[in-house]
Amino acid sequence: MKREQLIDRAIAAGIALLLFGWWEVASRSGWISTLAFPPPSRIIANFGVLWDQGFLQKVGYTLGRFAAGAVIGAVPAILLGLLVGSRVRLNRIIDPFIAAMHPIPKIVLFPLFIVIFGVSDVSKLASIALTVFFPAFINSAAGARSISPLYFEVVRNYGGRRRQAFWYVLLPGSAPMILTGIRIAANVGLLVTIAIEFTMTSNGIGSIIWLAWQTMKTEDLYAGVVTLSVIGVLINSTIRYILRQVMPWQAAG
Repeated sequence: MKREQLIDRAIAAGIALLLFGWWEVASRSGWISTLAFPPPSRIIANFGVLWDQGFLQKVGYTLGRFAAGAVIGAVPAILLGLLVGSRVRLNRIIDPFIAAMHPIPKIVLFPLFIVIFGVSDVSKLASIALTVFFPAFINSAAGARSISPLYFEVVRNYGGRRRQAFWYVLLPGSAPMILTGIRIAANVGLLVTIAIEFTMTSNGIGSIIWLAWQTMKTEDLYAGVVTLSVIGVLINSTIRYILRQVMPWQAAG
């Protein structure tokens, strides 16, 4: 890591510490409401209480639900996106359907999935998968379209087959856009996962946050939010790491 990056991160960490320090002092001094803004030290201590109540298991439920839905939605989205993006006529046929369905907030379709699949994990996974599908598809198709046709001509001129063109031209050439799409899809997929858990499950981080709101246990609410923030950072950091390994010139900074 460059020295300049280390300095920038140290500055960001210092600002965060100052903000949390001010929050701690303001809350304990009564300058701000302890109900809405409990001291950070109390929030941290509350993690121990939640841990004894099966907090880690509930986090596992959320991650498992999110991961399953994300895989179900992202894998076909990437493959279909690469196919559509590399075929002009197919893109013209499919694009109107994507343009019509993409703007619809996918969470509003959740009641429809309940009608179709019942109150089950299938309806939850379907909502998450559909949410993940569109960002992954659109970015994969855009990545495929950005590749110059000359590269495919070179493969054909040297006797290469479609499978070789896929592995050596289409997939690596689209990789930066695919990973960007996965990053966006992961964020919105996690959001929908939590929204579903608010009302349809008794386990998961979303259920913790919802119960905390109903019982006004603000420390639990903040614990859920902090946990989601950490999960989001880990997901984005993992994708950025993969991008640096696959396409280092695309991930500068």
